[in-house]
Amino acid sequence: MLDTDLRGLEMKDVLIVGARGFAKEVIAWCSSVFNVVGYTTPSNSSDNQFGLPGSSFTDDEVTPDVAGTEHVLFAIGSTKIRRKLHLIYQEKGFKFPNLIHPSSVVSTSACLGEGVIIAPNCVVSADVKIGNLCFINFQCGVGHDATIGDYVQINPGSQLGGCCIVCDETLIGSSSTILQGVKVGSSVTVGSGSVVFAKVANGSTVMGNPARRMRSLER
Repeated sequence: MLDTDLRGLEMKDVLIVGARGFAKEVIAWCSSVFNVVGYTTPSNSSDNQFGLPGSSFTDDEVTPDVAGTEHVLFAIGSTKIRRKLHLIYQEKGFKFPNLIHPSSVVSTSACLGEGVIIAPNCVVSADVKIGNLCFINFQCGVGHDATIGDYVQINPGSQLGGCCIVCDETLIGSSSTILQGVKVGSSVTVGSGSVVFAKVANGSTVMGNPARRMRSLER
């Protein structure tokens, strides 16, 4: 069952977690659904180089009472930082609605976790499972029965075949292809433009067509 969270939250206040270019994009995409009250920065930074709207808060000080809303959208590119802050904001009592841009098509049989962002012009097919705080950037496709773990980031123009598996905290670079039925492990980086034909081990960095492991680039 599709869980968008948007139908019950039209024009509700929301706090953006993040203050860089990703936050600027998310604010633009959500403007017809949410009223952005502000954004957060790390405790050692208060820069607003992109002119983001609303008030500035730090991750340390912000609470639902301080922000004036319990709803947050994460706009942070690092998969590991998203995981860390997700737990912190959960403990503070925040909630994590999903944002699905109106131009994207998401099957009614897809199952989404919380805090998922699906950018413009994406297609998510039947019986897809997407974990918590995943980010699917614009013009991506996810084939039937695919499974995407928590905190995964899929960058623009990427295509995931049916029945493929992408595990937690993995980054799929722009314009990459994961072929049908292939499993990509956790904390993997797939370089931009790669074509993944075979299983990718946890923690690996792969790139190319066909994608090959690049040991010198592993994070």
